[in-house]
Amino acid sequence: MNIPRSALGLVLAAALAGLTGCGSGGEPTSEAPPAETSAAETTAAEPEATAEETASGEASEEPAEEAPAEEIVITIRNFEYEMPDSVPAGAEITVINEDTAPHTVTTTETEDFDAIVGGGETTTFTAPSEPGDYPFICTYHPNMTGTLTVSSDG
Repeated sequence: MNIPRSALGLVLAAALAGLTGCGSGGEPTSEAPPAETSAAETTAAEPEATAEETASGEASEEPAEEAPAEEIVITIRNFEYEMPDSVPAGAEITVINEDTAPHTVTTTETEDFDAIVGGGETTTFTAPSEPGDYPFICTYHPNMTGTLTVSSDG
């Protein structure tokens, strides 16, 4: 099929005009149209008024929600442990292994924890419930050592 160049030019011009859209005053705009939101998203984004608010038209003083507890992380990078100074007793601890080799976080004086984490993986374990210092090693690489300090505030 052979389309004349002038017809092809008109089709392309119309397509480009449709793509650029019009802003206020007929000016071209580079802004994307606002994304549509579902009813669920709108509801989740805007808290519903309580009966008290609806009756009085004012918001009541509600206690603020507690912020989630900060994640406690031990990062293994370049065959070294990077960790917090102390952790609360019984806290959940996330171990992130950024090395390609597998590692462990294994207590040496007790049997309180033995977290095994593959290369590039993440695992969790629970800190001991008793405050104190817990020396640990990587059982695969015994030159990797650290001490988990468990505090009583938790």
